[in-house]
Amino acid sequence: MGKKVFNGKCYFEPEVETQAALASVGIYTFRYYPQDKIIMSSDYAVVYFGGEKFITDLKNNVYVNMALEKGKIQSLFEKIENGSQKASTKFFTKEKGRAYKITVSVLEKDDLGKPVMAAGVIESIDKDIRQKEMIYALGSNFNSIYYIDVDNDKVYVYTVNSAVESMIGEKLRSIPGYEDLMADYVKKTVIADDRETMLYETSLDNLRRQFQNKNAYQYDYRIFRDGKIKHCRAKFVNVSKKGCLHAMIAGFSDVSSEKERELERMAYVDRVTGGPNYESFKKKLRDMPSSGYMISMDVHSFKIINSICGVTKGDETLKEIWKCIEKVLYDGDIAGHINADRFVIFSNTFDESKVCSKLNILKDDLRVLSENLKIPSVIPYFGITKWNPGKKVEEAYSEANFAKNRIKDRKDVDSQFYSEADTKKMLEEKAMEDAFLDDLQKGRFEVWYQPKYSPEDEKLIGAEGLIRWRLKDGSLMSPAKFIPLFERDGLIRILDEYVFRDVCNKQMEWKRKGLGVIPVSINLSRASLYFESVVKQYHSIASETGVDTELVPIEITESAAIDNENIKALADRFHSKGFPLMVDDFGAGYSSLATLNMKCFDTLKIDKSLIDYIGDFSGEKLLEHTIALAKDLGLNVTAEGVETEEQVDFLRKINCDSIQGYYYSKPLPEQEFKKLL
Repeated sequence: MGKKVFNGKCYFEPEVETQAALASVGIYTFRYYPQDKIIMSSDYAVVYFGGEKFITDLKNNVYVNMALEKGKIQSLFEKIENGSQKASTKFFTKEKGRAYKITVSVLEKDDLGKPVMAAGVIESIDKDIRQKEMIYALGSNFNSIYYIDVDNDKVYVYTVNSAVESMIGEKLRSIPGYEDLMADYVKKTVIADDRETMLYETSLDNLRRQFQNKNAYQYDYRIFRDGKIKHCRAKFVNVSKKGCLHAMIAGFSDVSSEKERELERMAYVDRVTGGPNYESFKKKLRDMPSSGYMISMDVHSFKIINSICGVTKGDETLKEIWKCIEKVLYDGDIAGHINADRFVIFSNTFDESKVCSKLNILKDDLRVLSENLKIPSVIPYFGITKWNPGKKVEEAYSEANFAKNRIKDRKDVDSQFYSEADTKKMLEEKAMEDAFLDDLQKGRFEVWYQPKYSPEDEKLIGAEGLIRWRLKDGSLMSPAKFIPLFERDGLIRILDEYVFRDVCNKQMEWKRKGLGVIPVSINLSRASLYFESVVKQYHSIASETGVDTELVPIEITESAAIDNENIKALADRFHSKGFPLMVDDFGAGYSSLATLNMKCFDTLKIDKSLIDYIGDFSGEKLLEHTIALAKDLGLNVTAEGVETEEQVDFLRKINCDSIQGYYYSKPLPEQEFKKLL
């Protein structure tokens, strides 16, 4: 056995012949002295791995630093120190993906049984094992492959596409954090329309959700390269235990050719019904030589079928709906499935009565279909417009769709013919959209405030911020006219943020002037809820303006909360930033006990439709028990639309926390509301 002296002490290592024999087959030795915290490498290990003969830093040395997962090797020595006779682990190196096994065995202990000397062995188990694991996990079609150490937020390159290397190679060489790297990659390569969705789909939060039930997840996106839009695919494979995410492998590949073949194959066939899709419908209609009526068809509350019966049953229902549509198609008629529960039909006649007769037959068939499938009633509604050869298909569909949407929320009418009055309305809405940004910048959108009072002592305890649009002539446009439009076209998200920022600024202004500061709640539309960054953005605005988030509660309508599958996670994120949450319009048509038990909200706002029951025995009982149940569940209760003293007296008697409505005050412009403060 060889002998070496370090810091005045003598340490022993295997004979040179033994070291040489082991090194010839890829095995390298070292000694570990736990009590001195010293590793003594063999001469062959020093040559092969580099580093010093004597290593005194167990957290930062050649063996620890060459591993992708440093903690594995560090814990190995800790196990020996804590009494283990033997410990071993496998690890990958950062360079070239090599794989090694390291084993440490105690050789000598002192009189107290504590380890004095241990023998260590490092052996190469398969130089290509990491490559094989990656290729096996991803398949052979990925030209950029990375290993992501999630716990330590590090990304290591296995192989990288030359185009990606030219754009972000410098960042890759710095071993960046995963989400920082993705943000840089998305910004530089992904087309603008796909960026926000790409960041959400590839976020660690989403991947953790995906890996709860499966080990692999892939997402397709688009990039702009060489003057063209190309289709790419990202695939992530979890290499941790099921349900955990400590490390994963990511692969990226250009799938443009595959997408092109898929698009060609599926260009005219609907995936769900197996019949013609909208592209097929448009192509056939453009070639149609005769006039007729285009019909846009939708189904009331189809989501209920998916929710109650499952998506598989929902798809089966769509196939059967398509069969019912096919039955009413006569010579020259065509139809197609657009998406979800939306269909389009062309009736080759200019006789309105024949069109209505066709739709009545279809409604009867769908009623029978509901009974046969044992599902909630399939109730269609239709928008109808004239079509002549040469007219643009999209223009006609837009007209039919517009007519259909006018009766979307009605139960007394199931079809609507498009009229010239509708054209006028479309032009008005286009003018509103065109004026939106300019008027927003010029401050023509005003936040008004409707006070909330405590019925117990009739003190002002809060308010709700409501938007008003001041036109150039000084008049005000009703929110009922522009809010539904902006919800449809997506501008509502910008308006929501504008209102929130304005309220935050006003809160701080009132505070500086020494006025009383009370919570002012802000409505958040359902469109805003679907943006992953909404909580971060609103918290950023609150921080920027200096307002306490408790002073700007967020109101979410009950229908929006029920329709959003991620409402619990979204509510948790809002709460983590200190935002109180209110469920608005409770009782306006979607109410259920499940809403009360969502455990997402702090305040329940009861809609005027329930308040109007006051004076009716059954209605009062309903209100009394609703408020009692809400309070038992820890919720505050606000009554909306309160207009009479009788309503106030009843609400006070059943311990309603606050009241909002014309009895106390209509919505007020800022200057008038300030006087109340």
